[in-house]
Amino acid sequence: MPRPWAFLAILVLLSGCHAFQDESATPLQGRLALEVFPNPIIARPLGHDWYELQFDIVMREEGGVGVRIENFTVEAVAFRTVTVSTRTFPATYITERGYPASVEAGKHLRFSFTRRWQLPTPLLLSGASARVRARTVDANGLRAESTVRVGVDVGDAIAPEKALQREESE
Repeated sequence: MPRPWAFLAILVLLSGCHAFQDESATPLQGRLALEVFPNPIIARPLGHDWYELQFDIVMREEGGVGVRIENFTVEAVAFRTVTVSTRTFPATYITERGYPASVEAGKHLRFSFTRRWQLPTPLLLSGASARVRARTVDANGLRAESTVRVGVDVGDAIAPEKALQREESE
């Protein structure tokens, strides 16, 4: 009597294992992690409602596949939710400054960024932040988007002569 039950158990086991489908390998996808230094960004008053923000954007590949940056957007946000300024920069903005527009697997790209924004009222700095968004394509052709948001604090005013020198040098 034990033989038919043993045979039936082996048959059920074999048919159960056969029901599992083969799994295909999922290709890695490049993933760009963004960081901004300093965090929070210091907005330095230049006078006449103008503010200068100097910060570094670090783009770090963390998915295991190299990525090419298509473009990136920097947004100024007030009152924690209201976007007051948006500017999108193509990858050529990075390459024109001597940086590569791609990040190899496990590597990073760090570049300095200076923006001047005119704010009609200092009230817009209440709950101010900046949002950086990068759109990429990895080596496998997969598209992705990464975003980071950082706070903005008002720093000390830049002396008028230094502000004038900076404007003349640009």
